[in-house]
Amino acid sequence: MSVTQHEFGRVQAVYLPIAAAVFAIVVAAFAFTLVRYRARPGRAARPTREHPRLEALIALGLAAIVAVLVTVTFRADARETHLAARPAFRVDVVAFKWGWQFTYPSLPGVVDRTTPRSPPLLHVPAGVPVAVALSTRDTTHAFWVPAVRYKRDAWPGVTQTFDLTFPAGQHLSGRCAQYCGLRHSDMVFVVQSLGRRAFAAWAARAPGRRPGP
Repeated sequence: MSVTQHEFGRVQAVYLPIAAAVFAIVVAAFAFTLVRYRARPGRAARPTREHPRLEALIALGLAAIVAVLVTVTFRADARETHLAARPAFRVDVVAFKWGWQFTYPSLPGVVDRTTPRSPPLLHVPAGVPVAVALSTRDTTHAFWVPAVRYKRDAWPGVTQTFDLTFPAGQHLSGRCAQYCGLRHSDMVFVVQSLGRRAFAAWAARAPGRRPGP
């Protein structure tokens, strides 16, 4: 999944005009009813009449709107949850009270972890699909990167895998978005996205990197 804000932006671009149009129609119909059928001196109330054709058209219109919104939403969700057949890199993310641990299967021995003095750095290559395996050691947490508008809950006993593509050359703040206890506010991290050469240089000198065979 690329930066998810683009997917949400496309969904919002469909939802907002429809919502505004429905709101305007409801307000106009309400105002017309108040004016057209207001009480007047010498005017007696008359029994209401049914309009089955009009009601059927309204029902069909509402059904069509729902169908459009459901289709747009599910297509965006499918794109968001799509997993690349061959992601360029993988990171294992473990949440715990009250921090994060990032390990990299292709870089044995390299660990970025919360310390008492600083949040951890999640190092990722920019512009390519990064497979993230998210789990938690204790209670429910949430992996949230506001800049890419992406949040995924971490459930005890479950490992979730998803793809993200991060913009190049940026430090993006992240945090736990699920209240998990008294030190919930300490669960912050930073995503450091690096270009291909910069990432290769970091990987070569990363602390804890074991020598190759």
